[in-house]
Amino acid sequence: MKKILYKSKFYWLLPVIMMFVIASCKKDNNAKGGTGVPTVEKVRLLSKSDTIPNVEHRYTLDSSNYYADIKTVPFDSTVAAGRLNNQYAIIGTNLASTTLVQFNGVTAYFNPALLTDKSIIVTIPSTVPFIGSNKLTVTTTHGTVDFDFPIVQPPPTITSFTPLAAGAGDIVTITGTVFDGLSAVKFDDAPAEIVGTPTKTEIKVKVPPGIVQAYIYVTTPGGTTKSPASFGFKYVIYDDALAFGWGGNGGGYDGYSSTRKYNSTDHPKRGANAIEVTVDNGYGALQLGYGGATLDAKKAGFAALKLSIYGGANFKAGDRVQIVVNNAYGHAFAIEVKPGVYTDYTIPLSALGDDIGPLSEITFQTLGVAAPATFYVDDLGFI
Repeated sequence: MKKILYKSKFYWLLPVIMMFVIASCKKDNNAKGGTGVPTVEKVRLLSKSDTIPNVEHRYTLDSSNYYADIKTVPFDSTVAAGRLNNQYAIIGTNLASTTLVQFNGVTAYFNPALLTDKSIIVTIPSTVPFIGSNKLTVTTTHGTVDFDFPIVQPPPTITSFTPLAAGAGDIVTITGTVFDGLSAVKFDDAPAEIVGTPTKTEIKVKVPPGIVQAYIYVTTPGGTTKSPASFGFKYVIYDDALAFGWGGNGGGYDGYSSTRKYNSTDHPKRGANAIEVTVDNGYGALQLGYGGATLDAKKAGFAALKLSIYGGANFKAGDRVQIVVNNAYGHAFAIEVKPGVYTDYTIPLSALGDDIGPLSEITFQTLGVAAPATFYVDDLGFI
């Protein structure tokens, strides 16, 4: 009888135990949040660590105020559009069972451990297209919701341009990223003519008149960006005047068997002046000695000598001038001086000497040109 009594008590307790287990299971199932179809109400900035400047941020995701100066100050960090690589909080309902978040069809990572029923913390991937459906999609175990959320086009980037220096009207190719919707290219403040049809990664432009050295600026709907290096010369010897230390301007000598005029207005290529050289015999020269502080071409990273030269009185087709650096006549580089026009030359330093270091002089010597004869030099420097 005793054993039967014990068994009766056990069977009596069994329904109670089962009801407790079922209740516990229901509680666990609901712990992750609501079971309804998800909704998205807004997208907010998440924290002070995001990369959008000049914006105040909430201290908590779900509050509508923050406490400051002994008073409650209302503030809304809702954003109408998102930026690539930035972190946001998606605010809504029934979000705890989220399985997928997409921006314009691209899946974004989120940490499931940070999910709440009202928020998802997510970073917009760099691969999300910013021209498209403007659709944020959230999928949970109970349904899917779409939310209108544009992606802001990021600013363009300039990675390189070639050539490093060129004359007015010459074509420069700019390479980079996010050139979509290109609206303008400038060399400092001078607008450049865009040639052909730009792509997302390449732009071709004509160098504006009057440019010796300038930064390149590219403007798109994402903003304006500046080239990391300047276009033109790394070091200018002559633009409208000699740089200090060259050719008698602060230390150097300036030629032989010739007369020189450093502010000639007869045939400037750009600006107001050019160097005018009239040789007295077939081998007269403009010889620009350097007497300034040490200028080491190798340490400065100079790759080439760039110049523009014009054939004036008594120059004829085929006449030449040789360029010599640091008196290394064994590495003289001959160039043709065309009568009546400027010709641009970019001469690698490797062609002018072996491992050129500290600079002492640059010489322009005529090669058997019938004297007297005049040539002009402008826009001279290193790139």
